[in-house]
Amino acid sequence: MKKVVLLIILGLVTYSLPAQDADTHIASLINNEEWFTLAEDLPQYSDSIQADYLHLIADAMVEARTNRTEEAVATLTKLLSEHQAELGTQTALRFALLRLQMMGEQGHFAEAADGIARIISQLETAGVTETQTLHTMYKHYNDLRMFTPLSVSRPNKDITVPFRLVEPRVTKREEWMRGGKKAYKGNLISVPITVHGKEHPFIFDTGAGATFLFEKTAWEMGLTILPDTVAINGSQKGLRAYIDSLQIGEIICHNVMAYVGLSDAIDTLMVGMDAILGMDIIAALGETQLYMQRQELVFPAHPTPMPQGIKPNLLIDGSLLLRAKKDSIPLTFHLDTACSTAELYSGYYNKFATETDNTAQKDTISTLSYGQIHNMEVLLLPSVSFMVSAQPVNMEEVYLYPSSGEYLHQHDGRMGMDLIRRFKKITINLQDMFAKFE
Repeated sequence: MKKVVLLIILGLVTYSLPAQDADTHIASLINNEEWFTLAEDLPQYSDSIQADYLHLIADAMVEARTNRTEEAVATLTKLLSEHQAELGTQTALRFALLRLQMMGEQGHFAEAADGIARIISQLETAGVTETQTLHTMYKHYNDLRMFTPLSVSRPNKDITVPFRLVEPRVTKREEWMRGGKKAYKGNLISVPITVHGKEHPFIFDTGAGATFLFEKTAWEMGLTILPDTVAINGSQKGLRAYIDSLQIGEIICHNVMAYVGLSDAIDTLMVGMDAILGMDIIAALGETQLYMQRQELVFPAHPTPMPQGIKPNLLIDGSLLLRAKKDSIPLTFHLDTACSTAELYSGYYNKFATETDNTAQKDTISTLSYGQIHNMEVLLLPSVSFMVSAQPVNMEEVYLYPSSGEYLHQHDGRMGMDLIRRFKKITINLQDMFAKFE
């Protein structure tokens, strides 16, 4: 399940800046959502940025995507309290909403709802009538105001949890699947998680913004399910369920707000699994080590220090993003452990069009997401090579999607189990934001 989050469109901001090189460069990175480059460049440009408000914006954007949401909220609070005049009304409004959305993501639902209500009141008093998106955002958080934020309790030791590799199975596959030249085969990581005394298999999914349950499973767990539907993956409808606690090995995650897929949308989905463990919990755990041959997850008591020669190469933007390089050209991939293969997008094609055109074959395949089936014209590359955390990777037979408007396709591709299975150990450290492949 990909990017299972409430989609609130805040929009980008265009800044009117002095012509200083540092300011122009940093503003361009923000406006183009080049978050990896912003995180990499900000330290060296920090002392040269002339506009204080731009410095705060850059800090907040990096903090938000490096698992430091509380710091991002504090930075945006400072930005809005000290620089309203420089920002202007529309830009200040967008950052105020972004701050409230981050507060909601932290589980401060009542504060987020009340802040959005104040903004709606101010806008409507001023004669603004197009506030439906804000009303939706308000209701999303107001419905949750009685719930407390997610928290984690655990013993002060490394926690080892065995997992199984399971083959994804799809209902009525033969009725809709157009297979193409490459056969889709692969496995996903299934982790045993206990809810209300009963064990359930959860798919470990770094590509999902939040934890997700199948509707039947949510009812079987005896969860509190909110009655109103919300948007999942943009257009599909779902519900929300409150999990007072779930247990992963000896780790207990309290107050989990999960999304619930409706049965009619799940008719075209994978079967044989109960739920998806998303980035809300994975990020809260801090670090996960995947041992593929042993089929174990390890959640260390103390995060692994960043190894020499490894730079920060992870960001969180709904799902988990991974920095890689090909011929010294930077690439941004979704690191998606619930993708059984790997795929490339138009960003990759734009960087390596000549090489791709000389080697790729045209093909047509069917793909599946929550409640949706897509028939797509694609290119089949015989092989793809790149570097990730100082390790060379060569993959055979990778599909490239030359054009798509989906959120996932904004980057260069998606690396799933085709990448993961090649290594004995993968460390995903969401404190110092690095992945190490060994």
